[in-house]
Amino acid sequence: MVATASDPVAAHTAAVTPVVDIRNLSKTYKLVLGKEIQAVVDLSLEIKQGETFAIVGPNGSGKTTTMKMLLSLLFPTEGELLLFGRPPGHPEVQSRIGYLPEAPYFYEYLNGRELLEYYGKLCGVPSSVLTKRIEDLLQMVDLLERGADMPVRFYSRGMRQRIGIAQAMINNPDLLILDEPTNGLDPIGTVQVRQFILEQKKQGRTILLCSHLLSEVEAVADRVAILHRGKVLAIGPVEELVPESHQWELVATGLSREAIATIKAAGFSPDVHGDVATITSESQDDIYHALGLVRDNGGQMVAINRPQPTLEQQFLKAVGEDDLRRTVGSLQRSAQKKNK
Repeated sequence: MVATASDPVAAHTAAVTPVVDIRNLSKTYKLVLGKEIQAVVDLSLEIKQGETFAIVGPNGSGKTTTMKMLLSLLFPTEGELLLFGRPPGHPEVQSRIGYLPEAPYFYEYLNGRELLEYYGKLCGVPSSVLTKRIEDLLQMVDLLERGADMPVRFYSRGMRQRIGIAQAMINNPDLLILDEPTNGLDPIGTVQVRQFILEQKKQGRTILLCSHLLSEVEAVADRVAILHRGKVLAIGPVEELVPESHQWELVATGLSREAIATIKAAGFSPDVHGDVATITSESQDDIYHALGLVRDNGGQMVAINRPQPTLEQQFLKAVGEDDLRRTVGSLQRSAQKKNK
């Protein structure tokens, strides 16, 4: 997938107006026997023009429900929701949104070019523009030579995801909503999607991204909201959610039991796995003191690092220790299903 530029994003709205404005939004599903499930609880956030905003959370956290309310596929129980200053479902709003669902389904008998032509006409793209845009999009998602004339029923999962990205771009949207955009893609395709998102950022397009791949979110998002059980646990720029580390780490090998005991007696708490010992401290001077102890006791230094926290670590911390195992298991099972 080659991240080439598409048409410039239309300047419909003043920069001071949020593209997405959510205020105290809640969604409750009513079940049988009077039971209820709160999918989204008192959600408030704004997405500005040209911003790449990511929503992350385990399955059942309310991510997809929120997206469906933005698309007017679901209606909120409480709260207010505006896009470009108008309610969801307004014809002008709908014409300015591109959407890639988590598991896109297409008409199986159409080929790639026919599929994009169908969606282009459905979106009201002028015929004078549509033909060239289709070719550009097929080139962008690397399907021009190996999928443009192939019926969709013969597409692999990765190819379906690529044509899904192309159909989301067919109307040259101002707001691009991507639900798990790397679903089914190989590592090369995943990198190409990242490049595509970064290219759209350069053009000033607003992007709402939902993904389980927190490393990908960290690489492209300006701000992130962490959802859990329908509530926002944390929201802010990536650099604020993932603060700079103040901890140093010494990795050493070749230490005997007596050497480990000596290092412990000096006030350190080495983490020993086999022949490898890891010593951590917030003081660089202490780390170099520990290095001296390692060498004096016959050990060898492997590395001195300053490990940086990741968005995944902050996510698991925000979710809480009580839900840690369940959350990690849910994410892993979801990732395994998507990669089959």
